[in-house]
Amino acid sequence: MPRRLRELRAAARAGHPGGVSPVPAQSGRSEGPARELSTAQRAEEHIPVALRVSAGWSWRLIVTGAAIWILLMAVGRVRLVVIPIIAGLLIAALIHPLAHRFQRMGMPRLGAAFAALFVFIVVLAGAAVAVGFNAANEIPTVSDQVSQGVEQVRGYLTDGPFHLSQRQLDDLVDDIRRNLANNRGRLVSGVISGASVAAEALTSLLVALFSTFFFLYDGDRIWGWIVTRFPAGAEQRVRGAGREAWLTITGYIRGTVFVAAVDAFGIAMGLVGVGVPLVAPLALLTFFGGFIPIIGATVAGVAAVLVTLVSGGVTDALIILAVVLAVQQIEGHLLQPLVMRRAVRLHPLAIVISLSAGGVLAGIPGAIAAVPFVAVVNRVAGYLAASGETTPPAADGNPVPSRRVDSDDHTPSNEETRP
Repeated sequence: MPRRLRELRAAARAGHPGGVSPVPAQSGRSEGPARELSTAQRAEEHIPVALRVSAGWSWRLIVTGAAIWILLMAVGRVRLVVIPIIAGLLIAALIHPLAHRFQRMGMPRLGAAFAALFVFIVVLAGAAVAVGFNAANEIPTVSDQVSQGVEQVRGYLTDGPFHLSQRQLDDLVDDIRRNLANNRGRLVSGVISGASVAAEALTSLLVALFSTFFFLYDGDRIWGWIVTRFPAGAEQRVRGAGREAWLTITGYIRGTVFVAAVDAFGIAMGLVGVGVPLVAPLALLTFFGGFIPIIGATVAGVAAVLVTLVSGGVTDALIILAVVLAVQQIEGHLLQPLVMRRAVRLHPLAIVISLSAGGVLAGIPGAIAAVPFVAVVNRVAGYLAASGETTPPAADGNPVPSRRVDSDDHTPSNEETRP
């Protein structure tokens, strides 16, 4: 009884007559936070779902765009290093089978890398020397044909539908000479800037050759070191993504070389059949133009038609135009689907957008590297999406840990493709 009396008195002092105190709620959270959470939920429910999804996409796209912009600005600052390294990677992808063949013949890896690079340089130098001799031998003939072409154009302007007088033609020629004389300072500055560009090109060429050699000689160890920088659970997927990227690059560069060679051969046969001079330079221009999809072949074809127009007249130019169109149709409807589609796997609109963006950002080198870059990103993204986020579980239900491979101890097998 005394204990019960004390409880009643305590309850009365607390403001609960009758000694009945409220039973505290057995909730895991207090009433205040619950009220705040429900208010936030009610406020969130008043926002349309479409607006919430759009806002989520917007800020993520803004962050991604800012990151891409910063990366492009950083690459632009060091483009004289980045572009030669990309060129070295493409060249290594082209001559990598030759280096492997030298290794199978018994040559050590160092000697095979040197031999493959030497063969590549000899082929390029031989082509340049042959084209130079061909151009030097045909320049006098071309000069005479250009003079005849100028006279034909003059006769067309005076006797054709324009009916220009001789005095008007002389005034036109004088205006051209006067403009050249007034812009002599700009021409000199252009020559000076051209010299600086030549120095940069020589530096870039040396960096590209060094990069090609080390990609051939030590590419597997470089890639192994890069893979081991990732977490242990992600190494298998990173290695597989690199393999997919390497297959895309090699397929693209070999397919491009084949298509460009077919284009150059077809246009060269047309030029030889018509009897146009400078066949070798135009064929070489067509070959290198093939490395720039869509745009390169068009520019090379226009150059061939213009040279034919000056040297042979309108009829020959129309014949060469028909040859160029036929070669481009064969390329677009036969070679590209059969040779390039498996390697690139890009929609034509994506190719055009990639070319435009690469050309704006880095000029001709950017246009050359844009398509393989986008193709690699597309194929790697597809591989990562298909491979899943985790490694397959073992028999006990636990994930299988991927074995870390040290770059110094890794020796690739013959079946392993080296990215």
